[in-house]
Amino acid sequence: MNPVIKNKNNYKNPILSIEDKVGDYVMLYVVHKKGESSPDHTHQWEHQAYITKGEGVLVCNGQEYPIIEGDCILVPANQRHQFINTGEKNLERVTVNPRNSVEN
Repeated sequence: MNPVIKNKNNYKNPILSIEDKVGDYVMLYVVHKKGESSPDHTHQWEHQAYITKGEGVLVCNGQEYPIIEGDCILVPANQRHQFINTGEKNLERVTVNPRNSVEN
């Protein structure tokens, strides 16, 4: 199998997906503009995020954790969480989720 190389500007999420014959994980690139956030949500899988740009807070089970460019984050399974952009620029992140997060 050859490597799969896809640019975030040319694909919808998940960027690396089941169609790419991923193994156990899919990869997303998420942008939260100034004042935006992810939904406040919970799911059965853990996921990992890497902050590529900006700053904000991760709210996890009601507790706020400051996040900045360069941070690596593990959100445990079954934890209510939300990424919130509190900065003046976009908050951007790479998120890795288990394959079953996108399987129906």
